[in-house]
Amino acid sequence: MSRKWIAMLLIAVMLLAGCSSTKPEPEKPSSEAQTLSFNGFLFPTGDLDSGLKVADAREMSEEEAAEADRAMRAYTPGPESYLKNKAKTFVYYETLSKDEQALYDAMLMAAEDPTDPNNIVICTTDLDPSTPEFRKQMQTAYFCMLYDHPELFWLYNDINASMGVGSRENNGRYDVYFGFSEQFEEFPEVMTRFNDAVDAFLADIDLTKSEKEIAIAIHDKLIDTVTYDMKVCNENIRSDYAHTAYGPLVENGRGQANTAVCDGYSLAYTYLLQQAGLTAAVIVGEAGGDKETMGGHAWNIIMIDGVWHEVDSTWDDMGTLEDQLAEYKGEEVYDYYMEALNDAAYRDSIEHYLYLISTDDLREYDPGDSYTYYSKDGKYMYSLVGQGVHYRVSELTGWEPYSYVIERAPIAE
Repeated sequence: MSRKWIAMLLIAVMLLAGCSSTKPEPEKPSSEAQTLSFNGFLFPTGDLDSGLKVADAREMSEEEAAEADRAMRAYTPGPESYLKNKAKTFVYYETLSKDEQALYDAMLMAAEDPTDPNNIVICTTDLDPSTPEFRKQMQTAYFCMLYDHPELFWLYNDINASMGVGSRENNGRYDVYFGFSEQFEEFPEVMTRFNDAVDAFLADIDLTKSEKEIAIAIHDKLIDTVTYDMKVCNENIRSDYAHTAYGPLVENGRGQANTAVCDGYSLAYTYLLQQAGLTAAVIVGEAGGDKETMGGHAWNIIMIDGVWHEVDSTWDDMGTLEDQLAEYKGEEVYDYYMEALNDAAYRDSIEHYLYLISTDDLREYDPGDSYTYYSKDGKYMYSLVGQGVHYRVSELTGWEPYSYVIERAPIAE
């Protein structure tokens, strides 16, 4: 999908109802205070990697099936898995039918080791793999697996490996084979870097605290750590680590540490929460200043103490806005906007404006004047957050097969 940017008036750029406890008490404006507005700032959207795919099941000859059976018998798993997801529950897996879960389980088992050509996993189904019904079932299982398991970043849009799928009829039923046609030789090294980075990130997060305290601590550290990848967004670069959990926690495809776009932020936040024992999922949709200008985007839904909430950590990261402001150095507005960003209480509030919010409020978000900032000299009043929209792909058209997954997502009441 082509990149879109949302022009945001700084007098109106987004707020969050779920974080009222962090909202600063505004100073009373001078009677002479003027409304300071500026229409040059842009919030990124259209940055979602919309090229995810899984191959159709290819009909195998008897000889190919026999060779696959031989490989399965010859395969010896390694002593330890590099996939270390500690989630208590996988949100999308729980929504699948038994047949879809069987496909998901088979693909995940194959993903345990993409380095050995003998690692082939078989699944049996009653559906003819050449039919649209089976294709939808397999796509649903595949995308549910990718969003449940951010540690499969190397498989996300075939960045380092692609899933091969073959099938054959077997006594009125069908055997479906999953494996990797080309091996990902660097898998142990790359996964070790990822696992080490996750451990390092969580090392100073107190996991004995309440779920609410853990969730906000991870959120805050994530947006403090990650730099938004303007190049990937501006140039519509796909199949890059910036779109995955690896980008924000390790590096993007150009080797820049802790750099990501929206799906990278969302997948990383999901995985970190999973490792901390919380339940979370990625939401895919479109977002922007309004429905006419919105573009592809990703965010999260997380459970705290049994209650679902939505979170957009990408738009909470005001470091992105701060980077954009740099080009206005020397202009009067720069000093005033930086004054607001450097006000600790105000910045804390706007870095949580899309944190713990309901689905309905996020869909059509209007902060009103809740985040108005008054300059210290009493000259201006302005806001760094404003109106915005977030629509799930299940509410839009033309987003299959993503909508097969997101239509199953919980609603934050």
